[in-house]
This record gives sequence, C-alpha cells and structure tokens, in this order.
Amino acid sequence: MKFSRIASIVIILISIGSLYCVHMLRQGRDGLREDKAQLTEDVKAAKAQVVAAEAKVQEANDKLPPIQKSLAKVTAEMESTKKTLDTTTQEREKLKTSLAATEKKISPINAQLAAAKEALKKAQNTIASQAAEIATIAGFKKQIEALTAENKALGGRVETALAEVKRLELQIEDLLKTPINLRGRIDGIEGRWNFIVLDIGQDQKVRKDTQFFVYRDRTFICKAQVISVSQNTSVAEVLSEFRRGDPRVGDLVIH
Repeated sequence: MKFSRIASIVIILISIGSLYCVHMLRQGRDGLREDKAQLTEDVKAAKAQVVAAEAKVQEANDKLPPIQKSLAKVTAEMESTKKTLDTTTQEREKLKTSLAATEKKISPINAQLAAAKEALKKAQNTIASQAAEIATIAGFKKQIEALTAENKALGGRVETALAEVKRLELQIEDLLKTPINLRGRIDGIEGRWNFIVLDIGQDQKVRKDTQFFVYRDRTFICKAQVISVSQNTSVAEVLSEFRRGDPRVGDLVIH
C-alpha cells in the first residue's frame, strides 16, 4: 500500500515536471522565434548597409581618376612655379647688385638734388608766406605768376647745377690722369737707388704712379714708374722686369 502511494506521488511529480518542461520548452521556442525574426531583420539591415557602402565605394572609385589627374596637374604647376620663383630670385639678386652700384654712382648727384630740393622748399615756403600777405585777387595772381616763374628758374638752375657737376667730375677725372703721349727727357740718374729724374712735372700734368717708356734713338731701353712729382720735375723708379739697358741723361720718355 505504501509503495502504491509512493508510486502515485512519483507519477504525479513526474507529470508536474513534464508539464513544467513542456511549458518552458514552449516559452523557449517562442523566444527563439522572436530572436530569429529580429535576427532576420538585422541581417536585412546589414545587407542594405553593405549595398550602400559598396555604392559609395564605387562612386569614390569613379571620382578617383579625375582627382588623381587634377593632383598631377597641380603638382606640375607647383614645380613650374618653383622654377619660376628660383629664376625670379636670381634676377632679384642681380638687380640688387646693379642697384647698389648705381646708387654709389649717383651719390654725388643726390647731394646736388638734395640741395636743389631744399632751395625749392624754401621757394615754396616763400610762396606760402607771400600768398598770405596778398590782399587782392589781382595781387595774389601776380605773386603766384612771379613765384611760378621763380620756381621754373630754380628748376633750370638745378638742371644747370647737375650738368656742372657732371662737367666737374669729368674735369677731375681728366686732371687725375697723365696726358697720353706726354713726352720729356731724363734730366738726372741715381744709379745706386735705381731712380731717374725727369724734366717734366706738375705743370705738365704728370701724376704719381704714371709709367713712362724710355727710348734712345727709337730703341726701347726700359720702363719707369713715377714715385714723386714736383712742379717741373718728377722722380721715377726703373722697373727691373722691363729693363733692356741702362738709361742715360737725355733719353726720351713717353707716356
């Protein structure tokens, strides 16, 4: 009897357990169905994203050749621009050197021009002060005309001054040089020191460091370089590398 009751209880428990397992299996199956449906939706969305990404990649690939071509063109233009810049830089350096030389040459003229500008400024100040003192229009007009004429005259003076500066520069340059083909004679000889005395000097425009050829009866004897100059005489040193004989008093010297 006991065993019958126990068996009945066991059967009941087994039945309850089976029902619980069936219930749980049904819930799991429903959950799996829902998960499957959600997974299917996710797969579809992922596929759509992949298709969109592939389309963008294809679009980018289609745009890449023109971009590469444009990049090559820009690179070539940059190289050309660099070469042009290098050439321009070299030309600019040359122009700087030329400008420095030109500025050095026109420095004296700039001084004259500055003086002329100062004179012009004074004239303009005079015009301003005199214009303030003119009482009537007629008088003002006359003063302006007079000052304008004076202004023009000052401009002419500036041009004349610049021309005079140029002329003086040429004269100075000419004065610093010994005249070509200047001739004289040897007036004395100092053999111990290798010096000769010439009968020409400052009055004949002999300048220091001038070189003279020494001749005797059309025969070249030597060459001498002036080391000191007096009023009518000068002293020259015989240059040993050009010496072909010994100079004598009375020999002809020619520059």
